[in-house]
Amino acid sequence: MPDIHRLRHMHRWFGRVGLAIGSTFQAQAAGAQDVWSQTSVLDVRTGSVRSGIALDLSAGRYALEDGTMVELSDWYRPRFLDLNILFLTEIQPSFGAIWGFSTGETGQKYTIDPGLWVGFVYRADLDDNQALTVSATTLLGGALQEQSCVAFYTILNDFAQVNCRLAASPLPPEETLPFLVSERGAIETTFSLRYEIRF
Repeated sequence: MPDIHRLRHMHRWFGRVGLAIGSTFQAQAAGAQDVWSQTSVLDVRTGSVRSGIALDLSAGRYALEDGTMVELSDWYRPRFLDLNILFLTEIQPSFGAIWGFSTGETGQKYTIDPGLWVGFVYRADLDDNQALTVSATTLLGGALQEQSCVAFYTILNDFAQVNCRLAASPLPPEETLPFLVSERGAIETTFSLRYEIRF
């Protein structure tokens, strides 16, 4: 036979645990709603500094040994542009957190990895008509990496890995590889300092 007193005790205990868990979830939900109520979209844009670098790589063309023209734009045309969305969450009236994401970008011969934007903005009222605003953002991840090609060289009578853009240059294939472009997302770090006087 079950112990009635023990069952009643367990029932009360589980009831208190369930109430505590429910209160925790309600508090978390209220906190999440409060965060979103303090959050606004700061910026939405396509393209980036890294996208611009990839676009610069697409300029030019050259002829293969058989006379076929190679257009670099075919290799460095993005399948979709890097999309960047930034949010501003107010932590205090004078301080806010900047955050967001970068979707990344791909082309036939390069990739831009997705990344996370992080930063802050701080505003100090120096006087009734003066204010100083400091802000900074940086991108975590988001690296741009150019990829190599494999080409057949009659002079070598073999295939070799080569920088696609320099395949027709007088450089030996292996000496073109150090010219492959590689950039970290942090190259898009920004810092601004603004002083305002209101008349």
